[in-house]
Amino acid sequence: MTEKIAKHKSEILLFISVAIIYLAIAIIFYSKTTIFYDTNNTYDVLLDTDTGVLFNWNTFALAQDNSKHILFMQIVSLIGYPIHLLSTNIATNFNIGFNHVYGMGLILLQILVSSASITMVYSTIKKLNIKREILALIISMMVFSFPQIFMTMNVERFIYGQLSLVFFVFLVNKLKNKESYWIDIAAIPLFGMTLTNIYMYGINLLLEFKINIKKIVKHIGVFVLATYAIIVSSRAYNSFFMVKDIVKSDTKFIQVIPMFEKLKMTLVRLLYPTMYFPSAKFENGMFLQQGLPNLLFFILFLVLFVCAIIGGIKHYKERIPQLCLGAILANITLHGIIGYNLKNANIMAIYFSFAIIILLAYFAKSLPKKYTKIFIIFLVVVLLTMIISNIQGFLQILEIGINNYPK
Repeated sequence: MTEKIAKHKSEILLFISVAIIYLAIAIIFYSKTTIFYDTNNTYDVLLDTDTGVLFNWNTFALAQDNSKHILFMQIVSLIGYPIHLLSTNIATNFNIGFNHVYGMGLILLQILVSSASITMVYSTIKKLNIKREILALIISMMVFSFPQIFMTMNVERFIYGQLSLVFFVFLVNKLKNKESYWIDIAAIPLFGMTLTNIYMYGINLLLEFKINIKKIVKHIGVFVLATYAIIVSSRAYNSFFMVKDIVKSDTKFIQVIPMFEKLKMTLVRLLYPTMYFPSAKFENGMFLQQGLPNLLFFILFLVLFVCAIIGGIKHYKERIPQLCLGAILANITLHGIIGYNLKNANIMAIYFSFAIIILLAYFAKSLPKKYTKIFIIFLVVVLLTMIISNIQGFLQILEIGINNYPK
């Protein structure tokens, strides 16, 4: 036991440190406003997220979710339901508002989930044996990135969807060069949390077995049977009857605009917010994406993104870079090319921001030693500007929360 703790000492310290940082941020907001969990039956307040909707429906413990998140409640309620019961007990015995207790309980759960994702990303890139300074800077960028902080604090589905993706990549890395049915089981949360994330499982199957149809069918069979058993046993099959309505309602979120405009919006509204706070404005009770980002920050991000892509291309024969490049491409295709929710695409950044972080580590691995100091300086500048950008953005949210949703 002691040996295992010593072996994973850095991971344990990172998990605790990240949790403490996020807890401090949560306390600042929680003491002043309910904007991250209860928006007084006002919806679409924060960057087009379902914050107040999900909290009022109690999707995290009791309510059935829709067809895009068919097993979300079944998975999250394993911890969400006990939190709901405990919150009810505390609110009754100590005469405290239930919403405040339950809201903080869900935020604490999300802090643990987010810290786990960051720790697994760290564990994955630590094996690349890059310089400690670079490793620390890269993982710090994930910790202080916009989507990581925002989706950790905001009571929504996204941080759980990210965990399913990160865990899948982490497990593939652990089991590399081994055929295992655990990969098929790990694909269930991909499908259950956010339906479109199942692409990651499909990419891995094709990379692993190529044209071996027999093995592909065998593993898909395991996945389908296991998923079917969970859906039936948990009575989540009711969501299937909502598929037609969900597809019909979601078509309104597809942007039908000229390709040049889509490219511009993809850069500004989808890719840039993977690190920096998106340009946004509070109008008519909603804080939504609009306008252009800081030019310096945008240029720094573009250079960073190019470095990540180069890192993936240089190691394109390795499984983890392949999956990370696939994650970036899949999200650009869905939101950029197809245009699904492109107008407020910042909320989708959480689903592939981790891939950029991992690919940056691969870029550092292949970087000639003579450029190491320059790269470190560049990462420091990016990290500092990210922190500045996100402090400015979250102070805006805090002000909006205090003025409109005071505790």
